[in-house]
Amino acid sequence: MAIITDAQSEATAQSMGTPAAPGGPEPVAAALRTLGYEPALVEFDGDMAAWLAELATGRFQIVFNLCEGLNNQAAGEPVAAALVELLGIPLTGAPSEMLALCFRKDRTNAILSVHGIPVPEWTATRPDEPLGPWNRFPAIVKPAGEDGSFGIASDSVVADRAGLKAIVARGRRQWGRMLVQRFIRGREFTLAIVGGRVLPHAEIDFSSLPRELPAVVTYAAKWDYGSLEERGTVPRCPARISPRLAVRLTRLARRVWRAVDGAGYGRIDVRVDRRGTTFVTDVNPNPDLGTSVGLARQAAAAGWSYVDLVSRIVEDALARAHARNPVPSSPPALAHARRPTKGMPYTQRLAPAAGRREQRGTRST
Repeated sequence: MAIITDAQSEATAQSMGTPAAPGGPEPVAAALRTLGYEPALVEFDGDMAAWLAELATGRFQIVFNLCEGLNNQAAGEPVAAALVELLGIPLTGAPSEMLALCFRKDRTNAILSVHGIPVPEWTATRPDEPLGPWNRFPAIVKPAGEDGSFGIASDSVVADRAGLKAIVARGRRQWGRMLVQRFIRGREFTLAIVGGRVLPHAEIDFSSLPRELPAVVTYAAKWDYGSLEERGTVPRCPARISPRLAVRLTRLARRVWRAVDGAGYGRIDVRVDRRGTTFVTDVNPNPDLGTSVGLARQAAAAGWSYVDLVSRIVEDALARAHARNPVPSSPPALAHARRPTKGMPYTQRLAPAAGRREQRGTRST
């Protein structure tokens, strides 16, 4: 089995002192070895031809996708997935089409709105056009094409037109197209899906956040460990909510997943205002797979160990590949795909280990 990553992104994360995204290959590789696979790390280092040749000739049964981009560019994330798809190798996680859609927050909002799923009022603005009329405050300003809370700071939540223009101008210089969206005051939840199953919901507890800071998960809240924002945005999983709200959120997660043609695994950010109205603020396919962060935490709340989580991600990818092509017809490079080292059948080997639980961590992604 191949594990693909972007070497430039990994190097940048290490130089900034932040965890490699999504979670780094080491824990995933360890889990795969526990499952009986022989994982091989295939890093993209800028040489596209060499990278593709290694994948095409490696006789891999499946590719575990940990690419958050290519050449340290987030926009390359769907490209990496598309190249593997063109090689005909089964791929874990979201397909390239879904990754491309969800990378653009404005387009995701449009799709969700068409399907009748509430999103906060929004507009997208490009560097080459004037900022249009906007009178819904408070508002939040963020890059239209980024994830991991890149480009989101405490001052990204603005209260008036002057603040809006200043933050949009700053964002355009670094990020280009920006998204302006009504900021929903209320509770924030994260909904997670793996292989079609909705996991227990998580909530961000903002009660320790200083009052002068907006209740929002900023870049500092995720990556600046020890900062006021990080210490004031505490994930609680499972969320302490009523059964009725839990059911509503589960139904919403399934509606969102269908609307974006969801596949693989992902997380959905939701705000619930004081009237109880739910608003979807982000859809994040292929989220961080660190052992102590969001998705692993929600999997643990479902009774899964980290190995169980990785197993289910692999099992889902193989099932989707079989559904697309039930009669094996692998290209020559895949004719003798690497098999698990243990001799038991896939379905038996990938069954979740009963009773194992992953200890919950403290970070949100």
